[in-house]
Amino acid sequence: MNSELSIAGASFAHPGVDALERVPLSLSGTGLQESLEHVAALGVDVFVLSTCLRVEVVTTGCERALERALRLLYGDGPLPDPVVRRDRDVLEHLTRIAAGLESPIIGEQEILGQMRAAIEAGKDAGTIGGVFGRVLDAAVGEARAARKSLVESAAGSMAIIAADIANGTERVGVFGAGKMAHAATDLLRSRGTHVTVYARRPDAVSFPTDGVRPMADAPIALETFPVIISATSSKRELFSPDVLDGALDRRPSPLTLIDLAMPPDFVPRTGSDRLVYLNLDDLADRTQRFHDQSGVDQQVTRGVGDRWIRLENNQKVGPVIAAMLDEANRAVDEEVRRFAGRLDANPDQIEVLEQLANTVAHRVLHRPLSFLSSSEHGAAAAPMCAEMFGVADAN
Repeated sequence: MNSELSIAGASFAHPGVDALERVPLSLSGTGLQESLEHVAALGVDVFVLSTCLRVEVVTTGCERALERALRLLYGDGPLPDPVVRRDRDVLEHLTRIAAGLESPIIGEQEILGQMRAAIEAGKDAGTIGGVFGRVLDAAVGEARAARKSLVESAAGSMAIIAADIANGTERVGVFGAGKMAHAATDLLRSRGTHVTVYARRPDAVSFPTDGVRPMADAPIALETFPVIISATSSKRELFSPDVLDGALDRRPSPLTLIDLAMPPDFVPRTGSDRLVYLNLDDLADRTQRFHDQSGVDQQVTRGVGDRWIRLENNQKVGPVIAAMLDEANRAVDEEVRRFAGRLDANPDQIEVLEQLANTVAHRVLHRPLSFLSSSEHGAAAAPMCAEMFGVADAN
């Protein structure tokens, strides 16, 4: 990135099912690893966060560099129009994502872990390093600070919201065996609810439950359980509307169906008085009514502003500081040799001379170096200091 700290990012947030079918933006597992290794082999910096709700691609440089990174990742096929951000705005956006401030459920717990995993994947593949890595790490650091200010309430996780809705119900069926299903099951069982999990591979369910059934039995669960939480990773509806309608017709009482999947596990027909259907948007609505995040928003803006100044200063000032120290060390070595020759000094005396000269040099440089490294005006002062100390080539 030379002496300028420049990054660009593209957001494909909350893509609809149709968009995902037209453009396979989602990258995970070996597909993500292979894509990152391909980009790394060409010497391109890139960060990719790919979840069921969003895809974020960030690279160093300008919009043209971003466009190249997108083409390397996704080929020459059509891409939906992204939201493009630059520099400090990228850092703030990533911080807000990692803090859960851009999630349907404010403060959701899963996204920070996904962010960390995406950074580690980029570092392992060689697409993230140096200042770019420090920018991404800064986003995680600020996000962690912001999370401490979020009220530990139902805003914390989609699973918590779902468990609160089901609270007081004796029996709940959970469709799926991933992280979200695991979290919901743990929360419900801790509150005394009997939870039966339905999974495509019942033998692979590794977390405690009160019973595990194959997904083929799920239609029966739709007929019998008062509450169902569905959180699978299916790319399409679990069952046709006819299956759900048939189950509702055979129920003695209404069903509360909480759909945490993206894309949704169910697309029910409208107008049934036997179904209370809640999807991610509905859960987000409930969160917003009870959660005021304005203080956290301001905290993130301030924290990101300070971080960006420090990152930018370090990028611009670092080479100048290093060059000034190199110049001081070179002058010390030259003068010690010159005076040691004049004094016919022995090794012990030469060591004393070196200590004296180094102490004087670093004491003289202490104030300007501290100003450059800590002041918000350090970056602006770096060119002048470089000229004054004869190290202008370092700026």
